[in-house]
Amino acid sequence: MINPIDILRFIRSKKYSPMTAAELAEHFEVADAEYRQFCDLLQELEFSGEIVKIKQKQYADPEKVHLLVGTLECNPRGFGFVIPAKEDGGDDIYVNEEGMGSAMHGDLVVVRLPATVQIPKKRKEKGRSTTGQIVNVLKRVNDFVVGSFGKTKRLRFVAPDDPRLFRDIYVAEDVTKGAQPGDKVVVRVTAWPSRHLNPEGEVTEVLGKEGDPKVELRSIIYQFKLPHTFAQRIIKETLHVPHAVSQQEIRDRLDLRNKRIITIDPEDAKDFDDAVSLEKDSNGDWHLGVHVADASYYVRPDTAIDKEARYRGTSVYLPGEVLPMLPEMLSNNICSLKEGEDRLTKSIFMTLDRKGYLVKSEIRYSVINVTKRLTYKQATAILNNEIDINISDEAVDMLHNMAHLAELLFKNRLERGAIELDLPEISVKLDEHGYIRDVEKVERDISHKLIEEFMLLANETVATFMFEKKMPLLCRIHPEPEEDSMWEFAEFIRGLEHTRIDPFKSRHLQSLLDKVRGKPEAYTVNLVLLKSMKQAVYAAGEGRHFALALDHYTHFTSPIRRYPDLLVHRILDQYFSGELSSHSVRNVWMNCLPEWAGHCSMTERRADEVEREITKLKLLRFLEHEVGKIFEGVITGVQEFGFFVQLNKYLLEGLVHIRILSDDIYQVDKKTMALVGTRRKKMYKIGEVVRVKIYKIDFLKREIDFIHCGNQEEKGKQGKARKITEDDYDEL
Repeated sequence: MINPIDILRFIRSKKYSPMTAAELAEHFEVADAEYRQFCDLLQELEFSGEIVKIKQKQYADPEKVHLLVGTLECNPRGFGFVIPAKEDGGDDIYVNEEGMGSAMHGDLVVVRLPATVQIPKKRKEKGRSTTGQIVNVLKRVNDFVVGSFGKTKRLRFVAPDDPRLFRDIYVAEDVTKGAQPGDKVVVRVTAWPSRHLNPEGEVTEVLGKEGDPKVELRSIIYQFKLPHTFAQRIIKETLHVPHAVSQQEIRDRLDLRNKRIITIDPEDAKDFDDAVSLEKDSNGDWHLGVHVADASYYVRPDTAIDKEARYRGTSVYLPGEVLPMLPEMLSNNICSLKEGEDRLTKSIFMTLDRKGYLVKSEIRYSVINVTKRLTYKQATAILNNEIDINISDEAVDMLHNMAHLAELLFKNRLERGAIELDLPEISVKLDEHGYIRDVEKVERDISHKLIEEFMLLANETVATFMFEKKMPLLCRIHPEPEEDSMWEFAEFIRGLEHTRIDPFKSRHLQSLLDKVRGKPEAYTVNLVLLKSMKQAVYAAGEGRHFALALDHYTHFTSPIRRYPDLLVHRILDQYFSGELSSHSVRNVWMNCLPEWAGHCSMTERRADEVEREITKLKLLRFLEHEVGKIFEGVITGVQEFGFFVQLNKYLLEGLVHIRILSDDIYQVDKKTMALVGTRRKKMYKIGEVVRVKIYKIDFLKREIDFIHCGNQEEKGKQGKARKITEDDYDEL
């Protein structure tokens, strides 16, 4: 088969004139039997932005014809940006509503650039983007859209739940499936939008009434296109999965069933990927064991179960519900490391000296029987000597030793230059109907840190082993941040804390995070630093992890809920069996890993976004009856149009619009990171604790607006505010 590099070299050459697929096949002397495969290769190159198809279905070099391939990301206000498909594709391209053609948010498109503009080689952090016009849609992602059904005297329409799909979809009366105003529906798009016309569609399913927790959960699952049921062929395969560990398999493995091994997980956890053990010898060395469910033993390559797991990429954890990567027979049963049951594992044994530095390590196939299952709350209570639960003195001693070792590992991690962000999270507790009954802040206490440090070390150990043995690598990488972004962060800190830092020295960054810990502005500082850095992703081949300050890192410890971990297990299986010595086997990995890594990065981001959206929506529903109530919060951002406040109890962010600050004329002062009144010099500064009242909740946009009620010092001193109207929020 033709090498894609040869195709690109030919198309980019000076002598090349645009050719059709057939003409290119003739040039490369492609056999008839391989023509379909050759066309598929051309399409892959087109979708990745390496080539473009122009008139007469001819292929060309994008730069020569002033075109660019990328994904359209829309803004609810009616404009968007095309994000180049190529990593070195240059700046995002601005597209106004008139220039979008028939494209919608998320589509893979071809955008025409001005003829005088060359595609830049580096992204610019500042300045207006190049303006382009979309001329073709290569791949549509909005065939089905979830939204709220509505009607007027003349029209029936669906308002999409995703505000980035900013045009309503018109629906003819005879294809509404009986939907009534206020219903959540799924609509199939039958006619794409044009410059002056909205898209059209037909209702395919009525989900139920807006506001019903079950309906809203289903709506978000549909909106993000999450697979949420398993096909019959997959259920059929699970019938052949053994319900218990066989004696033969026990004989072939290291038997650890008499060892003291525990799990520590959230209270509502059902799938237990990992367990830990720890012993200390007479020399003071630690012998740490991290025992991970051997999911690859049960999930064989290219089975229906495996293909579905690859497609899902990850389990998705929603309030009150889990969409598992693997069927329940595997995820909650034979793979899950349940207390008192024999389970197959891969054990990472790590010997560390008394200062917590790794001396040696070993990977073994094993069988374990968990001695005790602990929740994070139970483990923390034991470590704090607060409760006495049914656990042996030996297990308590082991837990205290684990906490001590974890502190050593944490200290060593920071000393080597790792960055430890502290971004609080909340856990919502639901009643039997799906409504919130309680909201708790998730504290990252010693038990959380204990498991985190042990898993980080196990993942690093496996990655280093695979690198040293020259195996195909699926790494978890965190690229170095861009210089402009980090200098902007340093300027932000200078204005906020009146502190100068070198943003390229990790110790300066960590010292800053330690300094603001516990202060009102801590969340904002951590969040802005996170946004200044690049996202961690999966990648085939070598790659450094910036935040962890590691040259080699992978994901290994969660194969029940993350497909990349399952792939790493599978590579290790083939190494230990000898299969990996085959060049053909290695080539299969080298060809597949880049695509699978990109897919898994996408499914991870999607899962995170879904979890945030459903949690936000449930919190908004929870606060629906609290309009007019006063809450305490922290200013997390300032803009020309107002300032953002995060409620302390719910970690929910909303806006105080500048129009309702009627006591002065306010402007943004970038030096102090504040809104400052031009006459009275009153300031609203990032990190300031304020009191706000809920004014309005917009469920369609999933936004909340506040009225400022003053901070503690101002309580009782506020002047009478003017009446606030809907017009005050029109510009949002």
